[in-house]
Amino acid sequence: MPKETVGFVGVGRMGAPMARRLMEAGFGLVIYDTSKEAVDALVKLGAKAVESPKAVADVAEVVLGSLPTPPIVQAVALGPNGVSDGSKVKFFIDVSTTGSVYEKRVAEGLAAKGIQEVDAPVSGGIKGAEQGTLAVMVSCSK
Repeated sequence: MPKETVGFVGVGRMGAPMARRLMEAGFGLVIYDTSKEAVDALVKLGAKAVESPKAVADVAEVVLGSLPTPPIVQAVALGPNGVSDGSKVKFFIDVSTTGSVYEKRVAEGLAAKGIQEVDAPVSGGIKGAEQGTLAVMVSCSK
């Protein structure tokens, strides 16, 4: 039985190894990505795929996002069918490199829905993600 179900949006080059390590640590994982290939690889390992970031946030209280650009982070967090529309999510942990302008927009938009945003960019690249040696730099508004 999994410890807890965690959500993950963006399971590409960086997100996939982080997501795999969460499953190896005993967490259940619900995922979304626009790449069917990326999703299918994790489903084979036991992740559950859903159809949108909102659907991830309907299942998991904690949702991580590993996304390629700040505008995509904003769209995933606040856009239609985004994390902010989820019924269960309490925390959105952004492990992307979003930058202060977009991070502030995302944090304010999520806070309006009662969701805590955690800005947690990582350093160490794909190799660090695969080996579990990423450095995580965390800040949040509360």
